[in-house]
Amino acid sequence: MDNNPLSSLSSSHSRNDSLSQSELLDGFLLVRPVWVDDETVKNCKGCEIGFTAIRRKHHCRQCGNIFCQECTSRKISLPQFGYITPERICNECFEIAYLVGYIISDEPSTQIHGARGLLDIVERGNEHELSNFITYGGLDALVYLCRASHTNDLHQLGTTALTNLSGYESFKPYIIMKGGIPYLYNLILFYYSKINSDASSSDPSYTAKFLDSASTIILNIGNILYSLSISGSLCQRMVIDVGSLEAIMKLASFQLGNLAEDETSDEDILLTYEEMHLRVELAKGLAAKTISCLATNPSHQLLIFENPRIGLDKLMDLLHSSTYEVRKYAAKSIAYLSLRNDKYKSALIKDGRVKVLTSVIELVDENLAKANQVTISHACCAMANLATNAESQQLLISQPSLLSNLCQVVSYFISDKEIQRHVARLLANFALYEENKTRMLFYPMTNEKEATDEEAEKVAEQEAEQEQDNNDQQLEEFFGSIVPTLIAIGDSPVADVEIQRHIVRALDNLSTEVPSMSHSKLLPCLPLINRILDTIKDEDIRKRATHVLNKLSPPLPSIPISSPFILNNDQQHYFQQDYDDISHFYGQPQNTSDLSLNEKNNLTKTKVEVENNTATTKTTNVDDSNVITSYLVPVDNLILLDDKETKTSAYISTSNNNFGNIEELNNNFNNISLEHNYKETLSTLDKPPKLPPIRQNSGALPTLLNQFSFDN
Repeated sequence: MDNNPLSSLSSSHSRNDSLSQSELLDGFLLVRPVWVDDETVKNCKGCEIGFTAIRRKHHCRQCGNIFCQECTSRKISLPQFGYITPERICNECFEIAYLVGYIISDEPSTQIHGARGLLDIVERGNEHELSNFITYGGLDALVYLCRASHTNDLHQLGTTALTNLSGYESFKPYIIMKGGIPYLYNLILFYYSKINSDASSSDPSYTAKFLDSASTIILNIGNILYSLSISGSLCQRMVIDVGSLEAIMKLASFQLGNLAEDETSDEDILLTYEEMHLRVELAKGLAAKTISCLATNPSHQLLIFENPRIGLDKLMDLLHSSTYEVRKYAAKSIAYLSLRNDKYKSALIKDGRVKVLTSVIELVDENLAKANQVTISHACCAMANLATNAESQQLLISQPSLLSNLCQVVSYFISDKEIQRHVARLLANFALYEENKTRMLFYPMTNEKEATDEEAEKVAEQEAEQEQDNNDQQLEEFFGSIVPTLIAIGDSPVADVEIQRHIVRALDNLSTEVPSMSHSKLLPCLPLINRILDTIKDEDIRKRATHVLNKLSPPLPSIPISSPFILNNDQQHYFQQDYDDISHFYGQPQNTSDLSLNEKNNLTKTKVEVENNTATTKTTNVDDSNVITSYLVPVDNLILLDDKETKTSAYISTSNNNFGNIEELNNNFNNISLEHNYKETLSTLDKPPKLPPIRQNSGALPTLLNQFSFDN
């Protein structure tokens, strides 16, 4: 009967043998199992036959359980447990025990045999075998191969077995617990540097064979890392230092290298080389996916921010990778990082990184855009997040052609709900800042020169003063506005309530304290606002939309007339706007049937009779029931208002008899009511001074003066 190894088998001789082997094992030494107490076991663990005085008990040196002689008849050395001489082992432990022993042999061929045997156990997929495999050193042996071996074949066999093992959810934690991740990172760095120096080796057989093994190893590692990164809590333990981060970034940018010239003529090698490239492309995509998973963890985010050269700069470089999956998930990682607090948002795009991010939406043509659709969506999401911070939004909007590129993105992806939502949110966030409003309404259409806010405002003033349509069209060729883009997003088939919310928020921000000359740029959005009010039930959206409508369609403003007969440029521009364009936004004129009873009672009509150099005005109720006032006014003090539709005219008196001065008349100009109730026209004046027709406003067509509140 065997005794407990803690006593008899821990002799000084065996201990010295174990220590002498430590250098050979390179630190690969497992903890010996605790033996099961003899008194508690009555039957063999293997055959379950009861023990007798003849059938004696024996302990397996690997698992520590008690077996009969038949079930522990084999003896092998177990260097992984410090047993150099052959020791008794049970039948169930025998396969794993001798394969692990082979792994730590000095002979490469023996090691390869052991690695293949361990891979066979893993590929069989028997969970009971796999449990014993992990418990009795199989996983430790695979990690040892990645750590101590310098042979490509052994690395390939070891990483392939680990890849299969990582497919079992219950066994994933053991890969990290056994310390396997750091050695996988070391393999990435090893092959990354090895290929960079040996890709053009003069030995054709070595180059082809090496690249084939390297591509398989890289793909295996990519699979392992991604499999672990999607497992929640395991993700937090995957990156522990800067070296780990650097390895993953290098895996995502891995380049296979070229074959030697004398190998390029071999069709079989060329076919194999294409397969190698495919493996590397898959590995790079898996690495990028891993980075996006890691970027969701706050501790990993902090590591990336605190090491910008290895973290942020490398991540931005991945946006222009030749591999689609890498570009897509790099952009997704940046979107995750952009959710950090304001302290880190500006750091994400400083030092030239903002140019790399915004270059993602610089689209040459629509086909190229479609090939990067998801990447563009993630980039727009990141920029929308960054635009909530004052410093980072300034870095973004200062980039040439950013606004025009955003408008182009919307036109290319009018049916992409995510892109529409992100762009609308980005524009709404930009519009929060006063310094951005003029730029957004008058952004340069060319890439040659970035217009400053002062230049854009100057252009806005020039546009407001244009009197010729051709000049306006010329300006439109060089300066655009984001308003048509917002309208296009609102009219798109994918515009849901959330998208409409961002659009209304953008228009509300833009129309607040915007320069008066820029209001004309916002007028085309009024039909969209009205449609939103008709269809959206959300109270917050409706409140904002009503606010926009009130700001863009106010009552008729007071016109500061500098003299009875002279208008300045602003006044002329106001009156000379085309009636058809204005009526499109403000609706049709209101008639008396639309007025309330009180409003009808207050209707008056004015009769004007002109004789020589004077004119007599008489104001009465509509039904001639009461004369309100009648007086003479010098013709020189009258201003003629002319309405082309009704072909009627009326005079406004500028006499000091009714207003203290011309400013008082100007201040009360907005209070004048206008209606269609005149029966006579003025035709006796030779050439009375005229003003252009007043714009119709909010349903009331200004034709003739309705009421003169000349009494105090």
